[in-house]
Amino acid sequence: MKHILAVAGTVLLAACSHDVRTPVALDTLVVPNQAPWLILGAGPEQVEVKGLDQSVKLLPEPPLAKALEAQLRAAVQKDYFTNLTIACDGPKVELRGGDEDAPDAVRLGLSLHCTINARGYVSTHDYQASASTSVPAGSDGAAYARALVMLLRDGAGQIAAKLGPDVRDSRPK
Repeated sequence: MKHILAVAGTVLLAACSHDVRTPVALDTLVVPNQAPWLILGAGPEQVEVKGLDQSVKLLPEPPLAKALEAQLRAAVQKDYFTNLTIACDGPKVELRGGDEDAPDAVRLGLSLHCTINARGYVSTHDYQASASTSVPAGSDGAAYARALVMLLRDGAGQIAAKLGPDVRDSRPK
């Protein structure tokens, strides 16, 4: 009897929970593997939009780290030279909306720690990016999913703009 009550309680809690994850298609950000010498660690499997009245959790597919890795690879491909490797920790991501000063804005905070190995010369760098866009207050998860795609593209561009010069500066002289 206790087992039946425990199972019934679990089912009831699961039914009452509004933990809905909205899928986010990041296929448009993933380009063919052009630079196998740039690798990102795994990032978060889901991204929660913080600061909202309702709970919005986004489930990127393919994973957010893979999409970011592809964007960075494409951007720094032109800076490649032999025996160059770039290894980055998994990205740290924060998505925030509903601020008092901008209730219709959603902001992405993105950070990475990367190690550049240029023919044995090793340097480490921290990268941060922030981007924002408009999403009307009270929007559903799909609106935030669309925003994440655009914000991730912008954030990746900002990081690539900093990573490229670091790669060029690490080139052996």
